[in-house]
Amino acid sequence: MGRREEKKEATRQEILSAAAELFRTKGYDTTSVDDIVLAANLAKGTFYYHFQKKDDLVMALQELEMQKAASHARNQLARGASPCKVLVDFVSETAHWTEANSELTKALIKQKFEHIKSDCTAEKHGPPPAVKAFFIDLIIEIIVSAQLAGEIRNDMKASELAQVVIPVIMSARMSWLFHEDGSLAFRMERSMRILFEGLQNTQGK
Repeated sequence: MGRREEKKEATRQEILSAAAELFRTKGYDTTSVDDIVLAANLAKGTFYYHFQKKDDLVMALQELEMQKAASHARNQLARGASPCKVLVDFVSETAHWTEANSELTKALIKQKFEHIKSDCTAEKHGPPPAVKAFFIDLIIEIIVSAQLAGEIRNDMKASELAQVVIPVIMSARMSWLFHEDGSLAFRMERSMRILFEGLQNTQGK
């Protein structure tokens, strides 16, 4: 990355950092673009060079957190950690972010539904690239590792098992967002452990 690109990325990160802090302290709905550029000490035009609208910051902030959590999970796998534990830790880490940023998560979900509603002619609304790379693909990778390690059943494709695991994660997340009752991280970990009991490799026992 050249110096120009480094400066561009540094400015983008300044905007994201300022926005994240304002969203936490002031709230997403009551934070304006003017507030963000003032906090970041940047011109308004600079903001619009990097982002089209305030809503784009929500996806960017989630992507940043997902990338960090996915990188940590993949490093743990490379070091030989238990794949099932890696999955539980990954789910817990993302849950802690959701707990700390519930308003942003709700805004993100609202954006998704509005996009689907406005783009009713689209044949398919697939996940954003970041969600696929840092969530869906990662879970499949972890499941493959767990199968190779003999931790879970291997008579089904990892992608098929992921279709069971992912809805459990999303259901727990959506339920918590509507009620915000108790700890989402605890709920996620408990759901994963219950699910693993049904996925354990029982051959030869």
